[in-house]
Amino acid sequence: MLRLWLTRRWLLGTLIGILFAIACFYLGLWQWHRHVEQRTKVEAIGANYDAAPVPLTGLEPLRPLSPEQQWTRVTLTGTYAAGEDLLVRNRTLDQTVGFEVLTPFTTDGRTILVDRGWVANAQDAETAPPVDAPPTGQVALTGWLRTGEPQLGRDLPPPQLASISIADARAARPELAADAVYVVLGAQQPPVLAGEHPVRLLPRPEEDLGPHQAYAYQWWLFMPGALVFVVLAMRRELAAGEAGDGPEGTDGRDADAGAEGDGRRVAAGRPAKVKKVRIWDEEDA
Repeated sequence: MLRLWLTRRWLLGTLIGILFAIACFYLGLWQWHRHVEQRTKVEAIGANYDAAPVPLTGLEPLRPLSPEQQWTRVTLTGTYAAGEDLLVRNRTLDQTVGFEVLTPFTTDGRTILVDRGWVANAQDAETAPPVDAPPTGQVALTGWLRTGEPQLGRDLPPPQLASISIADARAARPELAADAVYVVLGAQQPPVLAGEHPVRLLPRPEEDLGPHQAYAYQWWLFMPGALVFVVLAMRRELAAGEAGDGPEGTDGRDADAGAEGDGRRVAAGRPAKVKKVRIWDEEDA
């Protein structure tokens, strides 16, 4: 089997099997990292979402939050900037696409974004839907801190944004502070008055770990698959070669030729038959 394996064909098959195993390892590692990331998110939601709120002023400076600090529950008091809403497009709620409504909120001399919730699309995605105004005057908020999202680099008609990017929001609303976080609204006093275009509060985030851990194990189980296939194929080829061999390593044609030769040798060893002389043969002679 070693001689067969050292042929070019099976060495190439072994190399492909090794490359396949390496690819499976890194694909499994990628899925495992996604599982760890998702598990950290779920653990942060479980630890922070229903925790007692803390004053926003006690968390300064508001740098990007660590994964464990996401969904920190906070309280803050200030005023909304009426008529300054920003709309983040392609947001889904109950399988319906719409916008999330971001409104600047000034507290303790600093203006940050508050995600007031979700509204449905208008007639088309290019048209900004009408949105009920926030409460006026002093408002006490309870909500959750989130780190801003990455920029997507899309040019959209104002006041739309492609993501909750703090940089994009500051370009549209220069009064916003350079804080890297925003607040997801949970409750406010006084509450907003019900209008014709209400903003729905965002629901509790999902806490499903997803299939990433199972996918990681699957990729790692696939690692030896190609090499096992190579070994089994080599064994089958060896078995087929041995089945086609005749006695003492000769093939079927050699065996047939040997049998014919043996038959001739046996015939040559028999005594010659004496030809009988007939009467008419003697008369002719």
